[in-house]
Amino acid sequence: MTELSPQAKRTLLVVGVLYAAIVIPVGIHKGGDFIQELRQTERLLHGLPLYPAKPAKGIWWPPVTALGLVPFALVARWSPEVSKACWAFLNVVCLGWAVARARGWATGWMPVVLALAAVAQPLQSNFEYLNLTPIILALVVAAAAELVAGRESRAGAWIGLATAIKGFPALLLLYLAYRRRWRGVATGIAVAGALTVGAMLPYGPVGAVRAVVDWLRLSTRELMLAPIVSQSLPGFTVLLRWPPVAVWLAQIACLSAVWIALQRTAREEDSVYEVALVMLLAVLLSPIAWPYSYVLALPAWVSVLARATPHTRQARQLRVATLMLAGILTSGVLTLGLYPASLWFIRDANYTWGGLLLLSVLSAERAFRTQLNQQQV
Repeated sequence: MTELSPQAKRTLLVVGVLYAAIVIPVGIHKGGDFIQELRQTERLLHGLPLYPAKPAKGIWWPPVTALGLVPFALVARWSPEVSKACWAFLNVVCLGWAVARARGWATGWMPVVLALAAVAQPLQSNFEYLNLTPIILALVVAAAAELVAGRESRAGAWIGLATAIKGFPALLLLYLAYRRRWRGVATGIAVAGALTVGAMLPYGPVGAVRAVVDWLRLSTRELMLAPIVSQSLPGFTVLLRWPPVAVWLAQIACLSAVWIALQRTAREEDSVYEVALVMLLAVLLSPIAWPYSYVLALPAWVSVLARATPHTRQARQLRVATLMLAGILTSGVLTLGLYPASLWFIRDANYTWGGLLLLSVLSAERAFRTQLNQQQV
């Protein structure tokens, strides 16, 4: 992993400042998710039950976020606008750090720039709702960097923190177990569990466990009783009216593709590729994945764009065509009123289709790379 030059750091800083100047005002005027969760934090500060009912849309963020948002809730008492601006700024910082680290995985800036373009609308959506996806992105990138450096316990800690904040990054713990990185698995489980229960300790030991159980019960019941059309495979259940067995088969197919890709071990360790692949799978399998969840496809895009292309002309053309289509879909450009009415089944699951195409290229990439390595022996 190469370090950024001083000039590259200055350029990235300037771009980050300009980007912050655009998205922070957007977040200040909107920011519905953030405000909704701040109310939960206020309940925590006043000792009120945290999960008496479900939110207006979706499910509550996991318990640790209620404690983590305490500084922002205190600032919001004085000025909600300043609190929103601080949260948006934190998201910009995390995004910038993740981009800087991802640059070290590529041979130049072009793969990173194209990857950012491929998640442009999800990024914009994150700042409109003031969600926390760039924070999760930074944690996932940090975990990949630690694995590359051989520090699996630190990687497990970052994954555990991401799991406590959002839930579905827990699939990365299963990946660590598959790779027999047991110290990382143990650390990740310990961090996720300690943060989840520890955040609720203001209610006392018994109250902390009860609050976590209430969150799990409320979230599970909401997902079971009111299926939500979202940008993940389970969202197809409502959108396309598939029977549950079809959804399970689709999920098993994706899991099988990733498992086969992980089986095709290259001669050198490729933790970045594997973390990116599993993270994209986690988004697709998540019970609820909104458009901003596809910000987490950024490592997958950098990984696939920074790789060598197949030698045969037909394979290169197929790869380029698939990636172009996937990039158009995950960028969200077609969601800006460009879909014809007849393509509603693609429009309403736009990011899911894009994620599936990207996953297919990433999965096939390992098979090609293995064959290439064998030819070079």
